[in-house]
Amino acid sequence: MLAAWAGRGATSDADYLVAGRSLGPFAVAMSLFATWFASESLIATSSEVASDGLAGARTEPFAYALGILAIALFFAHRLRSGSHITIADFLRSRFGQGTEMLAACVIALSATTWAAAQLYAFATIIAAASPFDFPVALAGATLLVLTYTLFGGLAGDVLTDMVQGAIMVAAMVVLAFLMVDAHGGIAAAAASVPAQAWSFSLPGESWTQRAELWLIPIAGTMVSQEALARTLAARSPEIARTGALAGAGIYLVVGMIPVSFGLFGPGLAPVLGVELPADEAFLPTLAAALFPPWLHIVFTGALLSAILSSVDSALLAVSAVATESGYRRIAPAASPRTMLRAARGATVIAGLVAALVAASGESLRDLVLDAGAIAAVLAVPIIMGLAGRGRGTPAAVAAIIVQVAVLGVLDWVLGVEGAFLWMVAAGLATFAVVAALPARDGLAAGPVGDT
Repeated sequence: MLAAWAGRGATSDADYLVAGRSLGPFAVAMSLFATWFASESLIATSSEVASDGLAGARTEPFAYALGILAIALFFAHRLRSGSHITIADFLRSRFGQGTEMLAACVIALSATTWAAAQLYAFATIIAAASPFDFPVALAGATLLVLTYTLFGGLAGDVLTDMVQGAIMVAAMVVLAFLMVDAHGGIAAAAASVPAQAWSFSLPGESWTQRAELWLIPIAGTMVSQEALARTLAARSPEIARTGALAGAGIYLVVGMIPVSFGLFGPGLAPVLGVELPADEAFLPTLAAALFPPWLHIVFTGALLSAILSSVDSALLAVSAVATESGYRRIAPAASPRTMLRAARGATVIAGLVAALVAASGESLRDLVLDAGAIAAVLAVPIIMGLAGRGRGTPAAVAAIIVQVAVLGVLDWVLGVEGAFLWMVAAGLATFAVVAALPARDGLAAGPVGDT
């Protein structure tokens, strides 16, 4: 109901997709935090820290917080200055319509995979707390998310992000207090952590594995349509940058709470008389053991809030590129209300596709990292576009195609270690070579605007 109320005044695609560019700094910051602080931020991070110590926290919260910081420092002000609705819009202004269409496909694939990860987590929680099995829970979760997103748009998403973010933080703080109290104080909790758990690396890791653990979430975050949509919806470029800076700080501080669950929680197993599993059931099991039943229900609601604040953002990202880079090119004379209907239709299609991907059963963290790696193929053209390199050339198209091919063959087919690093290197080399070639008429559509 809150989302529907916030989105009640939408009369155009801009109202639906970027909240009429009306967000202040607090709304940008909280929405960025709540969008990026998703199911894996709580469930996967706590279990990975419980298993691997601080090495399990490198991806989240540290690398993702750095990605949001990169948005604030290098992207937010300049992209908002151009009044773009999507990243693909920006790439069209620099490299032409061919780059826009290809980037839109990449964004849609990445955001759909991200949405699938959140639906997977949503359905898993529902199935664990109810008599419904996973397929039924997934169908129910998809229906709820679609209804929630359709009526609210980004305005409803941002408003509910702030409410859900507050609920989520409050529930985590209460659980952290109960955990430390069960230990007998912070000193006892810290003493229960094995010495090796304080290490930021794992034995036997190669430098390429470590580099990828940091670079995939950083690159995937800083060019993510879901995250950048918040800054594109800011009232001004200055607010976009300020809000993103605050969002990065909030994300890092709050993100340390699940890390504490993973560090201090395992030592409570003998005290609580329960076995804490070393998988994604770790946090729900810990919460069930520490909370009274009524408070456990509240905590489960907070987990679902974390998911809702992320999955609708992903669906809106797909809707944005499908509408602005797809339908608008097909029907340039379409009215604002027609564009709004097209955006909502794209949301439904994206939700159904995401549900099918979620039904495949891939792990939560794998789905999230897949989404980040896919989005990261846009990092090279976006950075080069902001730097003013290769304007009006097919360099961006060539870089994207080569990176997708390298990632697909080396990672998804051959499973080669360091595939992501090879992908980035191939993209940079391809862009440099193609941008240096003499311009050829008809090879690329020229830029159609500027920031």
